[in-house]
Formats: sequence, structure tokens, C-alpha cells
Amino acid sequence: MAVGALPAHAAGDTRFGVNRVNLAWLSPAEREKVLDLMVKNGVVAVRLSLTKPIDQSIDAVRVAHAKGLAILLEISLNNPAFYPEGTKPRPGLGRIWDMYRLSDISPDQFRSVVSDALRKIDALKIPLVAVEAGNEINWGAYNGDLEVKTKAKSRTARSLADLDNLPAVEQGAARYVQLAAVVRKELQSTQYSRTAKVVSAGLSDIPVADADRRGIDSIDPASFTNLMRKHGLDKVVDGYGIHIYPGSNGTAAARAAHVSQALSICRSEPDGKPCWITEWGFSNTSTTCPANDGSREQLVEAARSRFAELMGTGRVAAAYYFDWDAKGYGVWRCGGLSPAGRAAVVTP
Repeated sequence: MAVGALPAHAAGDTRFGVNRVNLAWLSPAEREKVLDLMVKNGVVAVRLSLTKPIDQSIDAVRVAHAKGLAILLEISLNNPAFYPEGTKPRPGLGRIWDMYRLSDISPDQFRSVVSDALRKIDALKIPLVAVEAGNEINWGAYNGDLEVKTKAKSRTARSLADLDNLPAVEQGAARYVQLAAVVRKELQSTQYSRTAKVVSAGLSDIPVADADRRGIDSIDPASFTNLMRKHGLDKVVDGYGIHIYPGSNGTAAARAAHVSQALSICRSEPDGKPCWITEWGFSNTSTTCPANDGSREQLVEAARSRFAELMGTGRVAAAYYFDWDAKGYGVWRCGGLSPAGRAAVVTP
């Protein structure tokens, strides 16, 4: 069952897709090759990013649609064009990239860029399944309002109450809701994506221990979602974005508990909003060929089975595996789709 507007020639279960962000950074031939390999290996849905350079991002959307892929479009917020001239990003102190503060973003400038991009996509007669404004805005890598500690291996915030600059973080959350409202209004102005879903930024489920190791503040997804809901999130989105990385180590029970906690915000209509799992996955650092992927395949099968159960109850709308060809998490291995990749994104 489709979760939104689809290309007429799309087939398969488009609730399950795969990530391939930043295709704009590849050459046209490379973009074509990546998307062609996806389709030839049974992928039917993809999460792409709208990032600089914008026109190349739109070209990736064009190619994906031409090949019959259903498209969720994530809008990167680390774009200087969204911020007043002279705005400086918060430094990453050499441990993470520099990132703009969400509280500094200009909804008007955001509207100008996003409106133009959606008009160009609409002119190509492309129906988007969904648009997700931003990514992992509940931790410092993607939200400059959250602190990068002076040193790594430092205690980070455990809750909103632990933050030294809660007013700025809350202002950023309120500003974010304005961005989601912009996306909804601009989609309604299109012809082909009027029914596309608006999904809030996929939130990170980074464990406290990892946040401390990196020395970067991270707020748990439930708390950050509730902060945005306080400012009207439920009025402007159709679903909550969430990312889930249960880890390859530990027990099956621990992984199941991790998934349950991450998805605690998910609700079926009309009691709330379903989750869109816009990233999920397991790492496999083996570089041998043929791909040694049996263990990861079992982990993926268990997670996908749980997602399918929650889709049946309306608590989850879609799940996009991360990533097609990234080191570690990628499922394109040794010139083919790995066993874990088939389990993640190909409908049996």
C-alpha cells in the first residue's frame, strides 16, 4: 500500500525504501548509475536530500522519478541561504561539522528557496511521497543551538532541564514548527505533490553514552517531539520522523527495547501521528567479497518484521534503510545488493 502520491509506474511496497542522500555531490553519470542499480535490484522507494547545489539535487529527483522510484525528499537545513546574511554557524570544534543554530533560521528565506525548488519539481510533473524538513535536529550535529562541549568525553545534557540555553533551544523548536508549516503550504500550491505528507525532521536516537563520548548535547526524541508539539507541531505535520540504530551487539531483548523506546512517540490516527522511520540500519564493517552479511541479515529481518507489525496498527507509516552504499551501513556490497539489503528493502 502506498503512503502518498506515487509515480504511475511505481510497483512494490513503497513503505520500505532506502536512503541515498547527497546525490547532488555526484556527477550526472554517477547519479544515474546509483539510481539505476537501485531499480535493477528491486528498490521501489528512496529518500533523497535537497541540499546544495539545489539544481543537482532536483536532477537526482528527476532521474529517480523517471526510473519509477517513489521519493521522500529531505531538506537539509545547513544551507546559508536559509539564514540572514552574516549569520555564523556554531563551531564543531574539530569533532563535528559547523552547524547553524535553528533559532537563527529565517522562515521567509526558507520559504523562498523551498518554494522555488518545489515549483521546479512540479514543473517536471513529479509527485513526491513526502517532504521532511531537516534531519536529527535533537542533537548538536544538526542543530547549532545544542552545545558541543569544549572537550570530548564530557557529560552532556540528559534532558531539556539540563541545558544551559533552554530558551534558545525552545526558540529553535518553535521556529522549526514554522518551517514545517511553510512546507505544508508550499506543497498545497503544487499540482503533483498536493497530497504529499509533511514529516518532521527524523530525530536521532543516539545513546547518552555516545553523546558523552562525543561531547555533544543530544535530547531524547520523545522530549524533543513534545517540545515541538507544545508549539503546534501536530497542526502542520502528518508524521513524526525518527531514526533507529539498535546496534549489532547486545541481546535481542536489548535491541527490541531500543526500538520500542525510540518508537514510543508513534501513534495511530486520530490519537496522534504515525512515525516515519527515515533512517534505520545495522553496521557491517566486513570488507570481504562475497559479502559476509548473514548476521546482519538476521538483525534486519527482525527489525523489519517489527516495523511491519507497527505499520499494521497505524503507528508506523514507512521505513527507509540507511544507506545504499555508505561505508559500514551500506547494503550495496561487492557489486551487488547484500543479503541484509534484500531483507531491508525488497518486498518478498
